[in-house]
Amino acid sequence: MGQVPTVMTISCGHGEHGKDAIVGIYMDELGRVFEQVKYPDLRDEQSRNEFVEVLRRRKPEVIGVAGFSVATHRLFNDLKKLIDEESITVAGENDDDRHALEVIYVNDEVARLYQNSDRARLEYPEFPPLARYCIGLARYLQSPLLEYAALGKDIVSISFHPAQQLLSQDKLMKKLESAMVDMVNMVGVNINDALKSQNYVGNLLPYVSGLGPRKASSILKSITANGGRLATRAELVGDPDKNLLPVVGGIIFVNCASFIWIEYDSSEPGADYLDNTRVHPEDYDLGRKMAADALELDEEDIQAMVNTNGPGAVVSELINSSQENKVNDLILEEYAEELEKTFNQKKRATLETIRAELQHPYEELRKAFKTLSFERIFTMLTGETNETLFEGMVVPVNVRRVADRYISVRLDCGIDGNVTQDMIDNSGVSVHAVYAVGQTVQAKVLSLERKSFFAEMSLRESDIRNGLRRFDRQDRDPEEWDDVREERDRAKLAIKNQEQQRTVRVIKHPLFRPFNSRQAEEYLSKLYRGDAVIRPSSMGMDHIAITWKIADGIYQHVDVLELDKENEFTVGKLLRVMGKYTYTDLDELMHLHIKAMARKVDEMVAHDKFQEGTRENCEKWLTSYSQANPKRSSYRFCFDPKHPGYFDLVFKAGLNAKIQCWVR
Repeated sequence: MGQVPTVMTISCGHGEHGKDAIVGIYMDELGRVFEQVKYPDLRDEQSRNEFVEVLRRRKPEVIGVAGFSVATHRLFNDLKKLIDEESITVAGENDDDRHALEVIYVNDEVARLYQNSDRARLEYPEFPPLARYCIGLARYLQSPLLEYAALGKDIVSISFHPAQQLLSQDKLMKKLESAMVDMVNMVGVNINDALKSQNYVGNLLPYVSGLGPRKASSILKSITANGGRLATRAELVGDPDKNLLPVVGGIIFVNCASFIWIEYDSSEPGADYLDNTRVHPEDYDLGRKMAADALELDEEDIQAMVNTNGPGAVVSELINSSQENKVNDLILEEYAEELEKTFNQKKRATLETIRAELQHPYEELRKAFKTLSFERIFTMLTGETNETLFEGMVVPVNVRRVADRYISVRLDCGIDGNVTQDMIDNSGVSVHAVYAVGQTVQAKVLSLERKSFFAEMSLRESDIRNGLRRFDRQDRDPEEWDDVREERDRAKLAIKNQEQQRTVRVIKHPLFRPFNSRQAEEYLSKLYRGDAVIRPSSMGMDHIAITWKIADGIYQHVDVLELDKENEFTVGKLLRVMGKYTYTDLDELMHLHIKAMARKVDEMVAHDKFQEGTRENCEKWLTSYSQANPKRSSYRFCFDPKHPGYFDLVFKAGLNAKIQCWVR
């Protein structure tokens, strides 16, 4: 957890025998490439011995494999077999604990972009593309986050979801950047490493809270001008005693300080252990107080240590004496209660963070590393998914071998297939007379083993005739009529015809729009609560409709009956709403009816008992409240999306009472 491994990554490219060699590189934990290997075939005795010698000499902690074809799977199996036969092991957590060198597949989505990029050619001009591909694999295996950050705007070309092409690139990039911000701030950035490697580790700085591309670049330039290294976080705001100019302003420092960390070096004068943690400088005094209490120091001892070695001396003493586990004995509830009572500060969560950071600074909080699933590996090597290749599908195959009892075939994606004798039409003609090596024929997939990249196929005409084609639905027989879809299509067609046949009506009013109800909702979705549009009504030429926004996703459509009309195109002199409220013109209706309702909704939303979200949110809140206050009754209310303009009142009379709801 949180450790960077030494890796050997290896690939056979497209795996064409006699054309593509097997290429690999070794990378140490600092990201330096120390060796490149190239072999025609690992099944060759000389190549095998040379590769084993490299493994024993370099001692990688893991071998990563990836490629562009199913041949990679054969390379993977050869490597596993070689490791087992040669008994190549690596040390575990203890020197006595050894296990076989692990061989894993590596996600190559970033390496594919890296191998032919300008960045790769600039960094490794002497390496061929496949070796640069292996370097991309190794870097990804050591730190996926750094590799994604190095892509910049090219990250949108990676497929994270099959439907992402429906989004604009700007919207997709915004969401991906948001995810990067979350992850970078979870792991933090070693600012001195970013200074040493500005074109790689430095790519993380723009995602730190409070920064961005411009501020990140300015920080690197300012620190370089100050000497090229930070000794403490405090130096970010300058240090007149050391002639260090401010790197960031006070507000930016508050935003970014706890996400920029400096590795603690006990031999460094003035080094503060808390600079190596997630603890914010605003809470350093809490950390120092906890360290002093854990060491059971009195005020005189603390003052003497601070006078001698600075404010961080107490925490340094705790760490250097290897007694950091003593903070587990502290009763943080009493600390939290005292802070809230004396300073009105709620710091319970902060105290827990400080305790954890004193024992394990910037501990790895991300999800545990997981190897690729068989489905992901299958897609990576074949380009096929569950939607593009499945059992029952008819696909073209190339005949590789013809025997009396079977035929070996290969799919376009590289998967090998087998056709047994009973899956071939037997018309009394020899199999050799019908099928020949190199011939392309249609075959049906009977079974598909994604783990072993193997398929059982059928060449029988009846199977091919009843087989599914690409993009056919898999959950019904191809000859079965889809009644549900037919009804859905009829409804869509009816709505389309109704919209086309509706008489176009124009009303001279600034809020009028020639919309139907769906278009009105789409238009108002970008506006504020209380905004409205006047539009034609589907109920006839003596009606108009008003749609106004109650909340996001909730709109009320008000039917207005027009009375005393001069003709069907003019607005009636009397406008009646809900059969009882009458107004003389549209402005009066909008002000006294629509805006009045909007003001009432605003009052309800501003009430402290209003709950955002659905009725379920209210019920969850009431359940939690009752558990904390078992003898009290409480209520909340929320929007009723089924009846726009109305609210649900939800209440609970004590811990054991059922949740009740008053609705429209």
